Amino acid sequence: MRFLKGFCVLGVSALMGAAAGAGCGGDDAGETSSSASSAGGTGGGAPADCSPTNPVCTAVASECIAVHDNQGATKFGLRMAQLTITKPDVLAVGYIARLVAEGLTMNLPVCNLNGTGTFSWLLEFDTATGKLRTGGAMPTSDPRAGYCFANMSAGEFEIAPKELDAPLTDGAWSGAADILNVPIFLDTGAGGAAAEPIVLPMHQVQLTDAKVSADNNCIGRYNREGLNPMEACLPGPDGDPPAFINGGKLTAFITLEEVDRVIIPGIEQSLCVVLSGDIGEYGTGETPNTCKRDESGEIVLKGDWCSATNSAATDECADAYALGGEYAASAVKITGLCPQ
Repeated sequence: MRFLKGFCVLGVSALMGAAAGAGCGGDDAGETSSSASSAGGTGGGAPADCSPTNPVCTAVASECIAVHDNQGATKFGLRMAQLTITKPDVLAVGYIARLVAEGLTMNLPVCNLNGTGTFSWLLEFDTATGKLRTGGAMPTSDPRAGYCFANMSAGEFEIAPKELDAPLTDGAWSGAADILNVPIFLDTGAGGAAAEPIVLPMHQVQLTDAKVSADNNCIGRYNREGLNPMEACLPGPDGDPPAFINGGKLTAFITLEEVDRVIIPGIEQSLCVVLSGDIGEYGTGETPNTCKRDESGEIVLKGDWCSATNSAATDECADAYALGGEYAASAVKITGLCPQ
């Protein structure tokens, strides 16, 4: 796909700069990422697997590097630790996939988690009411201090958590939301307010095939045996091997009209242009570069989904793309709504 090649050339330098910063900087425990490569072993020898042993990582007993203990709680929170996009294909690999992975991965190098942690999607369960509150969070420089739900506007998009019916049955659950706008922040806002986020405007969101662990601390688990100690226990560039074994699924759709108004900072391309896979064929070439339109003002690009019927596209309706993914999540402290 020739667009992706050009897109990665444009964007990967910014992404790799963020990755280098997360990988080389110290964390709150005063250790650098160089120590993370031996986090699973002792005495300087090669670890048998990638199980972190630093007290920061083991303070809460869990299978997913939880940083807050939900054991026995009736109201508890988790944060997506990994989101593997499975469709559309153009978002499943390359720059956008790595941008998502880098943002979702916590900045805890001593736990083999060398991300920026600026993109947070929270899940807050209330077992007494059978409700789930879900949405994006403002970035934090210390993941152990807790997260608050973003409650703001970004351009035309209103960002706030949604409450869903999601009762737990032996840990298994599912939930649905008509609309959910999730913010993807690219910086921590250290020293001031975070920059305006990229917004992922989703419709007919379905969270399915998920199970919360018995201790309420995990969905899925850390891939301690699948990562390579000789590669600093880091996931592969396109998530192979992954840092986590996913434990839940996500489906939704995104409309071309909305994502054409979502501009990716640094490369000044709309998400619609990204989805096209061909900047020359479908981009206007202007700044920011948005999707071409016909004489009637309709976007020329055709998606694989129809928003009116929430089903596969037809010749008469192809104004959206189906979104799919799988995720893992680990326990965090949730402090409520962020102050506006």
